[in-house]
Amino acid sequence: MANENEEIQYAERMFPAPATSNIAQADRAVSSVRFGTESYLNGRGGDGKLWYEGGGAKSDRAVQNITIFPPTRGVQTQGDPFEPVKIGILIDMDLNQLLADWIDPTILAIEDAMNEGVWSRSAVQLVIADARGLPRENYRKVIEGYKWLVEQGCVAVLGPMISDNCLVIQDTVNQLKVPVIGWTGAHRFSSEYCFTVANGDIPTEGVMCAQWMHQHGYKKVGLFWEAGSSGRDYADYFRYTAMQLGITITREVMLEPNPQGMQDNLASMREMGTEAIYYGGYGYSTFHFAKAFQALDWDPPRVMGTAFMFYSNSNEWAQGLEGWHGIDQLGEDGANPNYNSLIERMQERFGRSTRNVVVALSYDTARVAMHGLSNGGIPEPRWVKEGMERIRWMPATNGGPGTYIQFGPHDRKGYKGDFLTIRELRDGELHFHGYHRPEWPSNHAPYLPVATAEPA
Repeated sequence: MANENEEIQYAERMFPAPATSNIAQADRAVSSVRFGTESYLNGRGGDGKLWYEGGGAKSDRAVQNITIFPPTRGVQTQGDPFEPVKIGILIDMDLNQLLADWIDPTILAIEDAMNEGVWSRSAVQLVIADARGLPRENYRKVIEGYKWLVEQGCVAVLGPMISDNCLVIQDTVNQLKVPVIGWTGAHRFSSEYCFTVANGDIPTEGVMCAQWMHQHGYKKVGLFWEAGSSGRDYADYFRYTAMQLGITITREVMLEPNPQGMQDNLASMREMGTEAIYYGGYGYSTFHFAKAFQALDWDPPRVMGTAFMFYSNSNEWAQGLEGWHGIDQLGEDGANPNYNSLIERMQERFGRSTRNVVVALSYDTARVAMHGLSNGGIPEPRWVKEGMERIRWMPATNGGPGTYIQFGPHDRKGYKGDFLTIRELRDGELHFHGYHRPEWPSNHAPYLPVATAEPA
């Protein structure tokens, strides 16, 4: 027996007990905040004026630890509250007016999933890591941001967005085994714990742009690509496809994010008889293109990859993209019932009619996490990863009416079907120019009768 004079110690809880919340409702999911960012919570609102511009403010901050509670359906627990399951959001770039268009649709997607009964076991909490990295800031910041979300106990992470950052954190993600759902077009990113709900991939975009030029009859084109992991792939796949299609590249220019000599390069291309311009990169150069085209009084046909969709990042960015065609994900206006309904619910839930592509992309990404959580059965990263692999033919708000989301044990690219489109930003209007549906050259070649050999 212990000495009677010896003080006895007791084991204490290592972690605080889950707290009880009194905001849960019987008939619907409810969030701990009305809006997900500072600009709307303080009443300042957004800066966008046009339907495709970002619905938030240029300078904004996300609310930390947003908690969404499922409907109780009138059922009382035994009294012990459940701790929320944590889902991380990894912000790796300057989102400007798009931050609200990421956070608010994410809240709505979780509420919708809970109202549908997809997940009802516990609340879900959004944990935000604002860890901006390449190309403007240091690569380590994104790695540390992801690690911090892992340490907070997140079962999945939404983001990052930038291709370089996705490739930088890839090894860390596969080592720590908390799945991420990125928005990257880096085709090498897909791996065991790295999923994408994104705009195809960068090689695909290069091929699409070359095919688009061929379809419009352009034979002599100028090529710009941006230094970094994505730029090389943009250039390689565009260049090879252009060669196959009989397109001549008059001049090729590698750009830094803040490029030098833009006007001189464009003037040289014009002198060479260039009919159209292709750009593959992050999108930061678009401001310089706009100034150079204006100075040269030249308005050639021009097309770029999915950097085009940053028309919603800020009003100034949209102005820099004036006159460009680009790869988009918004389908034909009014054609996708999932998108149409989402925009109506956004209006009802948040009181704003923002309709840009990021609203749809954010919603779809959060839906993947919620269905992975539900399919997995256990709120733990490996189980959530396997739950995402079980997603089949899930409705998509992006793309055309035939677009859906699906993964598998070796399939990490979610969008399937008509999820890539061509749009043009012209005179302040975002015009739909069709789904990209390439055809074989033989489809339009004259039929040649089969030659038969004469008998010997």
